[in-house]
Order: sequence, then C-alpha cells, then structure tokens
Amino acid sequence: MNAMLSLPSLRSGWIVWAVVAAACVAAGLPVLQWTFLEAIWSGDPAQCRAAAGACWSFIRDRFMFLMAGFYPPEEYARPLAVVVIHAVVVLAIAASETLKRRLFLAYLAILSAFAASVYLLAGDGLILEPVPSRLWTGFALTLTVASGGIALGMALGLLLAFGRAYAGRYLSAACTAVIETLRALPIIVTMFIVVVLAPYALPASIGESTILRIMFGFVLGVAAFYAEAVRGALETIEAGQAEAARSLGMKRLTIFARVILPQVVALSFPALMNVNLMVVKDTVLILALGYYELLGAGNAVLNTAEWRSYVLEMFVVIYLVFWLVCWLISYAGRAVEANLYLGSR
Repeated sequence: MNAMLSLPSLRSGWIVWAVVAAACVAAGLPVLQWTFLEAIWSGDPAQCRAAAGACWSFIRDRFMFLMAGFYPPEEYARPLAVVVIHAVVVLAIAASETLKRRLFLAYLAILSAFAASVYLLAGDGLILEPVPSRLWTGFALTLTVASGGIALGMALGLLLAFGRAYAGRYLSAACTAVIETLRALPIIVTMFIVVVLAPYALPASIGESTILRIMFGFVLGVAAFYAEAVRGALETIEAGQAEAARSLGMKRLTIFARVILPQVVALSFPALMNVNLMVVKDTVLILALGYYELLGAGNAVLNTAEWRSYVLEMFVVIYLVFWLVCWLISYAGRAVEANLYLGSR
C-alpha cells in the first residue's frame, strides 16, 4: 500500500522537476545566446551595434581606465601595483598558516596594503612623482578605500566596543553614544558631515585634503558596525577570566590583548566578515562625493559617445568584479575561521 501511495508522488515529483528544468532552459538559452554565442569579444563600436548579442570589446578598450581611471597614463603601473598588492594579501591570508594562526599579522598585512596603496597613488616627490588625489580613480581607488575602511574601521570599532564594555561609567556612556549615533546615520551622511565640518575641526594637513576627509568619514561610519559586531561576543566573556588573569599578575592591557581579544575575535568572526563585505560594497558611496571608483569609472566610460549604448554590459562587468572581490574575501575568511575553530578544540 505504501508503494502504491508513493508511486503517484514520485511521478508528480519528476513532473515538477521536468517543468522546472524546461523553464530554466527556456529562460537560460536567450541569456546564453546574448552573453556568449552571439556576443562580440573584439571589434569597434560599429561592429557591436551590428551584432545581436552583448558587446564585451569595451573591456579591452577601456580596461586600463576601469583599473586606474583618470590617473596619469605614464604612471599606470602604480595603480596596477595597488591591485596586485591587494590580491596578494588576500590570497596570502587564505594560504599562509602563519597568517591564519596569528590574526594580528593578517591585520598588519591589510593595514600595510592600505599604506602601500596610498603611497603608490600619492607619490613622495622623490622616488615617485606626486599625483593629486583628485586623479585617484578606478578599481585601484576602490581597493584602497576598502582596505583602509577594514583596517582603520575595525581598529576604531574594537576601541569603541571595549570602551563601551570595560571603561568607566562616563567613558562607557560616551562610547555608547558615539556607536549608536553613527549606527543610526547612513554612512554617506556621516561622510558628508565630515567633509563639510573637517576643515573647521581638524588640522590643516587633514582638513584641506578631500580624500582624507572622505576616508575619515567612511572609517567613522563603518567603525560603529564593527563595534556592534563584537558587542555580543564581549557580553559572553565571563568576568572571572579577567579576575583570574589579574591574580596571576597580568596587567590590564595584557589581559585585553591576550585573554579577551582573541576570544572576542573568534566568537564574532562571522559577523566581522559580514561587515568586511559591507565595507567593500559601500566603497561606491564615495562616488557621491566626486571620486570615481570602479562604478564611477564605469559611468565615465558610458558617458563617451562610442560606448554609451552598452549600459547592461558595463554593469554586468562591475557586478562580476565586486562578486569576485567579495568571494575572495569570503574564501580567505572561511580559511581563517576554520583555523580558529580547529584551534579552539
């Protein structure tokens, strides 16, 4: 009887799967034709306009512009070096056992990538020709802002979270107010406020630099999310651990660095990785402040007469670039997370 009852359900299950497969083929075949079979991979805009499929030839034609934007063409090696540095750092974190076991070294690698990127893009006037920050554009700027937001925002977020949890009453209340205020504001609003007010509140070396003001506002905005990501982990740390460490003669800073912080990072690591991905995607916000990162460079390409008809192709490419970057960061994060869990057993 059970076999007789299961036969119709089995047949209905196969029918459902057959219908779903047919729908996928019907929907996917036109996409496949447009994307690959009838696409133009090389040629001029006239050939693209005559084709029935997608036009991918603009990638080769405008590749360097998407990477470096308005950066001086004779110095294109510098923004390309920025892209290579970030790729090497992410892959090294994913592959190196040392970096996976010692997260402080991984953090220093990200911070070093940001510092090296700023140096390469800005120049020093001695070895490298100085380039105004207004010309920092393209994918190189996207990666620079992302690594700066991750490295500096995480550090500031941890300080705010620890101040909220362990500082005195007044300092804890101040950290709480900062976190809640910044978390309630959209990051773009925080950036606008900093860009407008920084010339009056910060030293001239920072207040007069638009890119530094943008970075400062971006770091402030993402720091609140980092602080909130570790708050739950801090609340799970038992007070007895700090008391036991103090009884062994450990100083307060040492207790935070060697007892509490490693546990907090391990417990909140998935949430921290989510914030990291958010930071990468939110780099497009600097476009609203006049800086052409990857999305802005793509819009600039579409504003030219020869390529303005290929909006869909451009945004597919930009989406794939962001997807690849986020996938690589997630891959490195999963490698580190597996090592953290194995080390905790």
